[in-house]
Amino acid sequence: MNLKDKLAKIESEIDNGLKLKAADRLRNLINQYPNETGLWDRLAALYYESGFLDAAGRYWILTEPTEDRIKRCVEIYEKSVNYSGTKILQDITFRGDKHSLSEFALKKLTDLEVDSKNKSKYIPTYTNKLNKSKQNTAQYKSTFKDKLLGFAFATFLISIPIFAIIGFIKVIHWVL
Repeated sequence: MNLKDKLAKIESEIDNGLKLKAADRLRNLINQYPNETGLWDRLAALYYESGFLDAAGRYWILTEPTEDRIKRCVEIYEKSVNYSGTKILQDITFRGDKHSLSEFALKKLTDLEVDSKNKSKYIPTYTNKLNKSKQNTAQYKSTFKDKLLGFAFATFLISIPIFAIIGFIKVIHWVL
């Protein structure tokens, strides 16, 4: 199922009143496609429509506040975490490529990192997540040499107990 089909399913769930399920799916999609800022905006809008203004602010934090509702939600969210850059970075867990962000989002993320470093001497970092199609191509591909070394090591481990048993039998024959 591609991203477009998944979004259509989410919209259908929202229309049927399954907003919690739709929010879960959107969060999963954000983990799968962290660079798709449209997913962040859609989840924030869903939270806003549902009355969760602080949660909406959490997902609008990297969006330029072009509307009063975005600005208000981000302010509510920042106040709820005591304006802590560390807490905000831990909450949003941005795992995408920073360089694919808009200028505003990149500046905001950098400001949060600077604030976190200044106040707590710590910057939360997260590794990029690859979606399933990229995971298959990025997996380790073993070469013939790697397989040969693995086989040799396994053979060595198996031969140790065999030689120990043979040695034990020889010692018993000498004693008798």
